[in-house]
Formats: sequence, C-alpha cells, structure tokens
Amino acid sequence: MPEKKTTTKAVATAAPAKRAAAKTAAPKAEKPAAKVVAKAPAGRPVSAKAAAAMPKPAATPKRVVRKRAPAPVPATATGGPARSRAPRAWRKGARKTKVGLVVSAKQALTVIVQVERLREHPLYRKVIRVRKRFAAHDGAGDVRAGDLVRIEEGRPYSATKRWRVVEVLSRAGEAGAAAPKVTDIEAALEATEGSKDALAPAVLSPAIAMAPEEAHE
Repeated sequence: MPEKKTTTKAVATAAPAKRAAAKTAAPKAEKPAAKVVAKAPAGRPVSAKAAAAMPKPAATPKRVVRKRAPAPVPATATGGPARSRAPRAWRKGARKTKVGLVVSAKQALTVIVQVERLREHPLYRKVIRVRKRFAAHDGAGDVRAGDLVRIEEGRPYSATKRWRVVEVLSRAGEAGAAAPKVTDIEAALEATEGSKDALAPAVLSPAIAMAPEEAHE
C-alpha cells in the first residue's frame, strides 16, 4: 500500500513539468484570420464597429423630374395679358333663383315670398302642390303684398334671411287689369261670326210657349 501512494505522487509531479515545457517552446506560426462580417441580429442594436464592417448598399441614381413650362398667355390689343372672366361668370350663375308671390310686406326691408311647385307623391303617384315661404331682403322697400317677384340667394342678412329680391315681375292687380273684359270678348265674337244675336238669350214666341201647356190639358 505505501508503494502505490508514491507512484501516484510521481505521476502527478511529472504532468506540470510537461505543461511548462510546452509553454516555453517556440509558438507555431498562426494563419491569418479571415474577415468576418458582423451581421446584426433582428431587434438588437448594432455597435459602431459592427456597422462600419457591414457592407453599404449600392447608391441608386436620383430621378430627375422635369417641370413643364406654363402655357403662354395671349396678349391683348393693349399689350397686357388677357384675363379670363369665366370663373366669375360661373360663380354668379351658380346662385339659385326662385319666382314667388309676396304674401306679407309688413316688416321693414323684409318680405315673405311664397313659392309653389308641383311634385309627385312617392307612394300614391298623385301630383300635389307644395308651398314654401322664404324671407327675402327688400333693399328698395317698394315691394307690396300680392307682387310677383324673383328672389336670389345671397349672404345671410339676419337669422332667417338668406334671399334678396332681384326683380319685380308684376305688381298686384296688374294681371287683372290686363285681362280682357267680358264685353270685349262678346264684341270680338260678334265680329267674327257676323251675328249680334249669337250670345243673346233665346226668346220663345207665345205660341211655342203655350204649346206645352195645351199638351198637358
């Protein structure tokens, strides 16, 4: 038993001596290490050295956009550029107009215009008359109840006024005065037919008037 212990100690002391001899020996020539390109894993920050080692993408050529030159404006007789008035005319013509009858003119510079229109009932297909009233601004103040006027939409004059009177088409009572009278119609019919008794009431003779009474007897 004591001899075995001495042999294990001798082997243990020999191993460190071999390691020291290997360290003191001349180092062998190492091969140059290949360049390793660092790739950043997804979702992790990249250091400055790793970013410098990464290959840069090829630069794409910039696209050149050429702007079109504006069309030349035709010159007028005076030498200046011609101005188009089409947008102004379109804006002026885009305003809505309505024709209605004035039903109230009691307020100052304000009239109530009633507009009537015909529309078809969506369910019963019957033509019905729809009436709607608009408060219009009367700047001149000469519009009376019963006048037929034309109104046009404009700026808000008050809380309820968004229309203004543009034109008075006919005054109250003018339509009745211009209508032909009954006597004039009778005279025209007599002249065309050539008989003055055309419109006179029928008068029966006494013999004809008594005939029905005799028949009853």
